[in-house]
Amino acid sequence: MPIKIIIDNVSKRFKRDWIVKQLSFTVAQGDKIAILGKNGSGKSTLLKMICGFVSESEGKINWALEGDQLDLTEWHQHYTLSAPYLELIEEFTLQESIDFHFSLKPKRSDVSIDEALTESGLAPHLSKLISNFSSGMKQRLKLILALCSEASVYLLDEPCSNLDDQGIAWYQSLIGFLPKGKTVIVASNNKDEYAFCDRQISVASGVI
Repeated sequence: MPIKIIIDNVSKRFKRDWIVKQLSFTVAQGDKIAILGKNGSGKSTLLKMICGFVSESEGKINWALEGDQLDLTEWHQHYTLSAPYLELIEEFTLQESIDFHFSLKPKRSDVSIDEALTESGLAPHLSKLISNFSSGMKQRLKLILALCSEASVYLLDEPCSNLDDQGIAWYQSLIGFLPKGKTVIVASNNKDEYAFCDRQISVASGVI
């Protein structure tokens, strides 16, 4: 179902510093958008506001489903998120992490988790505790959980962080298999992460 996200003159201030200032743009269903900016420029803050994790200091973000505005408590039903600040449950094994996640979020019917695990190199580690995973292994797991979930909107914050060249190529392949019409928003300053995007938003100056 078509989701629209409206960012209307949004600003965010922490103490006396404006991290995001007067941004306005609309995300339509199927858009592929890169949120660009140097480190510390407010990319992650903007993505957190789009998720509803952080409130706006000024302006408003609204989600609408087929023209009807959604309540903030409903937003999470329509997106998945992969981000460095999202913690995995360290006491779980890989298999337990997968089972737990997909007990809460539906899985895409067009993907095989087994294939995704094999292609990511994680398949041999199903019984391994997440606490014993490297940072790169954790990042690959976060991407599998996010991109193999069924959603209208896929939100990715620095998706290639802690990935080597092989991992980056795997991510690009995984993102390439998203069904047509899905919305993707990537917060990044690395073109390897957002080369597929057709729109770019600078947190410093607005639309490029």
